[in-house]
Amino acid sequence: MQAGLLSPDGPWLGGCVNRILGFLALLLLSVQPGHALARPVVAIIDSGIARTDELRASLIAEYDLASLNPRPAFQPRYDHGTMVATILTRAAARPIRIISFRIDDPAGCPPRFNPPCQPDAAPVARAIRKATILKVDVINLSLALADSPSIVAAVREAAHKGIRVVIAAGNEGKDTPGNLDIARAGYPNAVLVGAVDADGRPWSGTNRPGTDSPRDFVYVWQRGVRVPTRLADGSAAFGTGTSFAAPVESARLLGHGRRLAPDSRLADAPVAAKGRSPETQGAAATGR
Repeated sequence: MQAGLLSPDGPWLGGCVNRILGFLALLLLSVQPGHALARPVVAIIDSGIARTDELRASLIAEYDLASLNPRPAFQPRYDHGTMVATILTRAAARPIRIISFRIDDPAGCPPRFNPPCQPDAAPVARAIRKATILKVDVINLSLALADSPSIVAAVREAAHKGIRVVIAAGNEGKDTPGNLDIARAGYPNAVLVGAVDADGRPWSGTNRPGTDSPRDFVYVWQRGVRVPTRLADGSAAFGTGTSFAAPVESARLLGHGRRLAPDSRLADAPVAAKGRSPETQGAAATGR
């Protein structure tokens, strides 16, 4: 799959522009650390990202890994990826570069499911491998991930090459995340992220780290309740869920990210309630 960067009228012109700008994006990625142009690179594997005014300077490329015919770049069907990217850029303490890897199913989400929806592990695994080839600094996975062997293998490879992999812990309110194999495969460079509110209280919908000790995986907590962000159309919104806690941790791993919660490591804090709680999207923070 090629990177989509612009979508001018006309397939020939659009293809040429995409290839040229894709090459320029890869040139920027090749700038060595410490160089004046160097900025850390984060791969956001999600539902695609809109080029809002706030994200325009950071968003350098988008790859569509889920469609045989790549969809127009930076024109997502869902808001989720844009919300994640906005939280990341706000939490980062310095300018960053973002590569969007679009993996949402072209068929869309089934009823009562929250995006990004992708029943097939293959696009996600391809996205992780592509991000690894591009030598990004951090891979952000704000997805509902099961322990698919292909994803486990891709995360293991990325982590082995020194890439930090940040994974949302999930929103079923369980005592143990359902993606522990993925986190263990990337240990210690992979991290699961649970959600707390602005006062550091764990969100009831978070999958918790369990009580096993010693652990062979990393689990941290970051703010993921009513996190201010923006939708794909640029309008203000709030997000609740581990998806929106993950980019806060991604920013922290880039170095001295701005803290959005009083304490990012509250593994022993009590949970008030259990049960599946959907992620919140939209201008109101009360969910859909």
